[in-house]
Amino acid sequence: MQDYPQDRIEVLLADGGSSDRTVEIASQYEFVRVFPNPRKLADFGAKINAKEATGDLFVIFAADNELADRDWLKIVNNVFLYDQEVSTLWCKMISSLEDSPLNRYYELIQNDPLSFFVNKNLRYYLERAFLRKFKGKNCYIFNVDKNKPLIWGANGLVYRTSWVREIILREGFVADNDVFQILIEGGKNKVAYLEDLYVYHHHIKSLKQWRKKWKRNFLEHFLTKRHTRNLGWIMNKNFKWKLLLWMVYSIIPLFSFIHSVYLSFRRKNIYWLYHPLASFFQAITYFWLVLSNIEGRKMIRELFYGGKL
Repeated sequence: MQDYPQDRIEVLLADGGSSDRTVEIASQYEFVRVFPNPRKLADFGAKINAKEATGDLFVIFAADNELADRDWLKIVNNVFLYDQEVSTLWCKMISSLEDSPLNRYYELIQNDPLSFFVNKNLRYYLERAFLRKFKGKNCYIFNVDKNKPLIWGANGLVYRTSWVREIILREGFVADNDVFQILIEGGKNKVAYLEDLYVYHHHIKSLKQWRKKWKRNFLEHFLTKRHTRNLGWIMNKNFKWKLLLWMVYSIIPLFSFIHSVYLSFRRKNIYWLYHPLASFFQAITYFWLVLSNIEGRKMIRELFYGGKL
């Protein structure tokens, strides 16, 4: 349905063992190639697709994403044609009318409560960025400092394929946020952000489902793989003190509740009132996972008493 030449698009689908009709439906389209992903995690699927990709631009798309604009690909392509030094482009994630109210809150913070609390660097960059319009949409172009990172990963993140392929194909586990950080550290740090070009992120239906994702991501993506990952996107200067502040802010809901009421009035959006609830449950989930796991307790010692995470 995109307003873009169909013969200029390829869809590479890494199937992690789906039990629905995903593969059957995808196989009906000539421009879709399906590859098995026996290791299931999306990060390993990205390796499969990066190896096979032939396009100039590589869009990392998750199973719960949907393009909200018919001219999405055209606008993205025009940005990369306009500035040959731009390595990466991202846009805003939004919730559809069919999504749960909790997902409307996710749209407000664009991440999880912890990431929202510790990393507000995008605001800093937008205040200093070069602004240009593409088909009436605001496009901010700026350079990212590796020591002032951004939490950019999947969900419609676009790279120049030739600049990022080698990073994604590195041996071992390379998470989506790590890929962006490694690219920035390598000097390919000019990026674009379109604040009114959208990707639907049908992320969560309930707090129970969100807690399940936090647990999976913490155990499978972070805790057991932290020593081999590039965590510069979150473990930057003063992170551990921000983490302690967030724990107090979240576990004592009075602080997050007052903050959420303030945000609800200031930004005229009632969905901010989910914030204290989500913050509390994420903090409790992480607190329990860390204390009940040997690797979790090791991580705390590493974080606050020295050593490599």
